Amino acid sequence: MKSIYLDASIPSAFCEKSQLERRKITRRWWNNEISRYEIVVSCLTIEEIEALKTKEKREAILSLIRDFPVLENSPAAERVAKKYIEEKIIPPNAFNDALHLSIAVINKKDILLSWDFAHLVNSKVERKVNAYN
Repeated sequence: MKSIYLDASIPSAFCEKSQLERRKITRRWWNNEISRYEIVVSCLTIEEIEALKTKEKREAILSLIRDFPVLENSPAAERVAKKYIEEKIIPPNAFNDALHLSIAVINKKDILLSWDFAHLVNSKVERKVNAYN
């Protein structure tokens, strides 16, 4: 079974009210595909969700991921995230994105699932990460 690391954008999209197409796609995947994978989140995923201002949305999103294993941050993940920034794989203003990526890589997850097309989900970043790692 393949493993998927979820950043906060995926469960957040499940509860999204403004981006309806993204919510529809996320819910379809969640309801029909998620059971085919080993799903994990990280303490960073949870921290980002807990930082949401709307209590109702925050609680709804946290309830979606409540049963998933939680990967901890580590000094190694911090070092790799800093390297991703130094190597210009991830921009300096997106440290959390670099950290999501490094946590997924260090824990050998098959897929990092995200709606972040700018920093995580694009072929340029994928090529750079594969070349670096």
